[in-house]
Amino acid sequence: MNALTPEHPDSSASDAQGGALLRVSADKVGRLMDLVGELSLSVSETIRSSDLEGLELTEFEKSAHRLMMVVREVQDAAAELRLVPIGDVFRRMRRMVRELERTTGKEIDLVLEGEDTQIDKVVADRLYEPLVHVVRNCADHGLEAPSDREALGKPRKGRITLAASPVGGDIQIAISDDGRGLDRERILARARERGLFGADEEPEDGALWKVIFQAGFSTAETVTNLSGRGVGLDVLNTAMKELRGRISIDSNRGRGTKVVLAIPLTLAFLDSLVMRVGARLYATPIDVVAEIFQPGSEQITRISAEAGVEMVRVREALIPICRLQHYYCEPTSELAPLEKLIIVVFNTSAGRIGIPVDEMFDQQQVVMKPLQGQLEKIRASFGCALLATGDVAIVLDCERLAEGA
Repeated sequence: MNALTPEHPDSSASDAQGGALLRVSADKVGRLMDLVGELSLSVSETIRSSDLEGLELTEFEKSAHRLMMVVREVQDAAAELRLVPIGDVFRRMRRMVRELERTTGKEIDLVLEGEDTQIDKVVADRLYEPLVHVVRNCADHGLEAPSDREALGKPRKGRITLAASPVGGDIQIAISDDGRGLDRERILARARERGLFGADEEPEDGALWKVIFQAGFSTAETVTNLSGRGVGLDVLNTAMKELRGRISIDSNRGRGTKVVLAIPLTLAFLDSLVMRVGARLYATPIDVVAEIFQPGSEQITRISAEAGVEMVRVREALIPICRLQHYYCEPTSELAPLEKLIIVVFNTSAGRIGIPVDEMFDQQQVVMKPLQGQLEKIRASFGCALLATGDVAIVLDCERLAEGA
């Protein structure tokens, strides 16, 4: 039965706190969250109805504000019902690690940290398989054989650590090992074979590590039950896109590798900044916005007028500009100069990027819905956001936007 236990499973501790445990079907909680989302939209539409314009409604704004605050609290409470401890996912790895020890002949110590960290059950259900692939890579590619570790002055038993912690509105999951680290030379050679880098190109580590997440990419010479097919980290990359998550890698030769996953706490609601570009509405998670300003002509640099390459200077740093009309290949007769637009600067793992917009709206908590059918092909998008006005905005994935731009 797919069910949730929104409290800790220790019934005695719960009773001592004056609360009893209640098992609730995950489907019912999902239905409740959908209804809460619809309630939020209905309340917003009512409060902002054009029929109220020009009317003198005593105390209306105060009552409307109080109603919106209550709805927000109901949203937060509904989202909390779907939270489960990530330790449920972590502990499932122990059996797999024991199997990996038998398969690889290596000695592995699995360390779990932050098991009580709460995460959306929808995220937890999708997270297990990608974590399996990462742990397998740590065991197969990362950790050395016991004899090799002793020769290097390391303990015979290798260590793989799974750690979770809340960071802002995200859950950060770190998978690390104390093995040999990523083989830069081998990865770069394989990337050049696939035409991802030129023969003389020397990419930075951050850019090079990204290629290991591509479908079919593997440095293994032979195919085994654990590796060589090039599908493991591709599964992780796909899952993280679906979860609106981000991946970062830090690796030191001979000292190990650390993969960090940053995933939103919940997928149902999003604190967003809404903006208009032309006739289209876009939304973006508020926590990736660095700053918003209207540039002066002295801040703007055009590297290539024919190619449309533009940059804006912010405190001695040049930030590349991404025109959404160009990115989405929209037909445009003439684009407004940057001096007449508002620049929204976003923080991404590839650096900051600026997006010119025509109009900014207020910050909103929006209801998230996935893109389906032909809309699934929209690039650099987490899905769509249902706004209080009844309009629909495309939620931008600034990480993919920066990569594509």
